[in-house]
Amino acid sequence: MKISKLLFVFIIAGILSSIAILNFYFVQKNFTQKHKEFLININNFENSYADVENLVLKNSIYVYINQDNIAIANKKLKNNYKNLQNSNILLDSSYADIKDNINYIQKCMKENIENIELFLRINASIKNSLLFLSRHVENAKILETYDQKTLLKARIILKHFNDTKKLQDLVYLANDDYLLDSNSTNRDIQTYITAFNLHSSFLINNYPNFIDVTKKILENKATHQRIYMIKKEFTQTSLNDFKALDKFATILFILFFSSFVTIIILLIKYQKENKKLQDTYTSLEYSHTYDQLTELYNRRKFELDIEDLNKFKKPSLIIVNINDFRYINDIYGNDIGNILLKEFAEFLSNKMEIFYNPFIYRLDGDEFGIVFDSISETKLFNIASDLEQFIVQNSFIINHIKIEIRVNIAINSVRPILENADLALKQIKKSNKSNICVFDEEQHLKQNVEENMEMVKTIKEALLDDRVVPFFQPIINLQTSKIEKYEALVRIKLDDGKILPPFKFLEIAQKSSQYHDITKVMIEKTILVATKHPQYRFSINMSMQDILDKKITTTLFDLLEKSKGTNTKIDIELLESEHLNDIQIVKSFIKKLHTYGSYILVDDFGTGYSNFSYFSELDIDIVKIDGSIVKEITTNKRKFHMLKSIKEFANGMNIKTVSEFVESKDIALKLKSIGATYAQGYYFSEPLEQPLDDANVTI
Repeated sequence: MKISKLLFVFIIAGILSSIAILNFYFVQKNFTQKHKEFLININNFENSYADVENLVLKNSIYVYINQDNIAIANKKLKNNYKNLQNSNILLDSSYADIKDNINYIQKCMKENIENIELFLRINASIKNSLLFLSRHVENAKILETYDQKTLLKARIILKHFNDTKKLQDLVYLANDDYLLDSNSTNRDIQTYITAFNLHSSFLINNYPNFIDVTKKILENKATHQRIYMIKKEFTQTSLNDFKALDKFATILFILFFSSFVTIIILLIKYQKENKKLQDTYTSLEYSHTYDQLTELYNRRKFELDIEDLNKFKKPSLIIVNINDFRYINDIYGNDIGNILLKEFAEFLSNKMEIFYNPFIYRLDGDEFGIVFDSISETKLFNIASDLEQFIVQNSFIINHIKIEIRVNIAINSVRPILENADLALKQIKKSNKSNICVFDEEQHLKQNVEENMEMVKTIKEALLDDRVVPFFQPIINLQTSKIEKYEALVRIKLDDGKILPPFKFLEIAQKSSQYHDITKVMIEKTILVATKHPQYRFSINMSMQDILDKKITTTLFDLLEKSKGTNTKIDIELLESEHLNDIQIVKSFIKKLHTYGSYILVDDFGTGYSNFSYFSELDIDIVKIDGSIVKEITTNKRKFHMLKSIKEFANGMNIKTVSEFVESKDIALKLKSIGATYAQGYYFSEPLEQPLDDANVTI
């Protein structure tokens, strides 16, 4: 009896000690997490501050750097400072002084941010003037011919301006003579000098402010000193806290093991083995049927349930797919993405509870399934519509970030349940007409899949039988009425002699390994035709996908190398200019192409804003004005003015233009009347199997 009581006392003491240790563990863990969070926030803030200064320094020295990065870095700096202010550890009174120092930084930041915004304005203007003067001096043919002395002075002035920017020193502007003059009465020379002096005067007036604000930004040491002081003070304060935790841990450890070591070891051993066995069984059962992240049923559980006739007599499935979820991970990070999935799963569970108590599954990364039993299709559609509308009208708030999402919803009650629902979901993404689709066997969705598979087979056979061929559409010089260029366009010759246009097969090919082979064939055959027609230039279409494919670029450059000395003229037309996202790779690609005498064309120009920005980044030779503009210039004044503006803008950049989709004589004559050089379209000729020997055309 006494032993039982003693054992009971030991057990109670052990439990209390365990609770104390557990409590210590969570206290220590919580403190460590707060400590780690603060260090990450202070380092992120310090790094982003240095990033802003570094970008300012680069932009103040170099002309050809996109200063939009400064605005982005500035925004990141503000966010990191906000995160630092909101660090949980600052709620502890021990860190009050540190919190005050952090708040003080805000005053320094405000002045620096104002200086940065001023810098952005001045720097943009100075860059524009420097770029203008650089091109102005480079293209000074009138001075080369008639006034070499003024041209030499212009180059010297430009060098002084560039040296002043690179070295951040006004000593290079000590000489007051930075304006051009000439005794020549030549009107072109005087026009040239007027344009030069306009930008030169602007630079002389603005350089002092530019250098002054740059120095203010880069010489602002107060914030760096304050950050160093905060780090030092935080280290000392947190070290004292860690020491206190260490002492408490030591006391608990000695107390626990000195009093109850023997009996607790026996009890823990027994409980541990028993619990381990139970946990293993529970974990295996849980992982087999539940999704670890959302705690919903998983796909395996869905597959088991849907085949269980005792569970579902007449199952119906709603698939909810989050649109473009990968972009959420790219923008906000995987952690935010995972939290969003968890909250979305919880939202579905709460929202669906009122509808016949359905079963909810996570079928894939961003795809959820809701299974109902014995429910009408009308009711299913109403549920899906209400769900979609509620999601559109609301948003998720995660870590103070407002995230709005859109969903596609597929509905199916026909077996195989999941396969047919997936077909309906693919139909939504393909059509873009509605976000909700009910599977219907009369839609022939399975037939479409079979047709796609048949097209893949057709492409494969065409490649094997050498029936992938280029057709050539002429590009006309409107001012000379002659063909100067041809664009190579891919076609497939079918067994019966019919020609398959690219919209029938190219999109499917891009999703398979055959796309590489088609591009390779087009390059090889176009260059072969070009060697036989040296009087023309030939352009080959390439996308960002092609440029990133090392095999394709190697094939292209190898063939260009072999064709050296044959007077073969091959140009590259960059497709989908909105998607040229890796500028450095594209710049390297263009630089190497230019060594072979190739020109670079940008397709569909005028359809988006981003392709305008490529002028400052890419060495472009020709832009093709999009057909949606060209084909309406005789009926739509706005489109006509757009075309003229693009043409004048390109002329100012010394870039040629090609007007696409010229489908009538009226369009051709109107283009010619405004001085447009090149045109292309079915009015002149449809794509041909071989280039014409006669280059003359009638407009």
